[in-house]
Amino acid sequence: MFASHVIGMLLAAASVKAIPASFEGLITADITWTGRVVANGSMVNFTGPSLQAIEQSIASVYPGFTWATAPQPNDDFSLSSRNIDDTQDVPTPSLLKCWDGGVGDADASHITEGINYLQSVPGYCSNDAGAANCGQISCSYNSAIMWCNNNRRTYTTHCKSLAKYATAIVRGCQHETRDSAHETIWTRGIQGDELGISVIAAKPAVDC
Repeated sequence: MFASHVIGMLLAAASVKAIPASFEGLITADITWTGRVVANGSMVNFTGPSLQAIEQSIASVYPGFTWATAPQPNDDFSLSSRNIDDTQDVPTPSLLKCWDGGVGDADASHITEGINYLQSVPGYCSNDAGAANCGQISCSYNSAIMWCNNNRRTYTTHCKSLAKYATAIVRGCQHETRDSAHETIWTRGIQGDELGISVIAAKPAVDC
């Protein structure tokens, strides 16, 4: 089983499409969350335009639900299409593109809030085949985090594992503006990996 999983990863890597130089033409698509809503319950799927929207959809069916109340998944869910190494500490530095993606800079403090939100999400996130097939993770105050699949197959991974990509953008792509009232740190970028997955942190085309 382990050998077949490794072979699957190698085949997927071989089919990777290059990360686009710009994400102005990205395809905005739904993402799917898979996990347990109640302890010892069955694994369920919810699909929506963002993890925030998915959380709201689950709460409409299971009143009081939040990511904080969701049980952690067991390891019995098969990630046959998973190709992100969840143990990787930092995404590939050479695949970080600063000041690209979205339509403008985002407030780094709000992107950090989105990172913290993502780290609270248990379960698994799936993104359909690309290239540049992008699902929104979170968005507030015109500061969005999006996850893009640039491959010819669906990718599934632990949702939390995507937080490190956005973190790399915030840490590696910053500039400050100051006025008499306050200082603002801005960020914008695309963080990719060798397997054709990338995360964008930037101002989105549609206000949020």
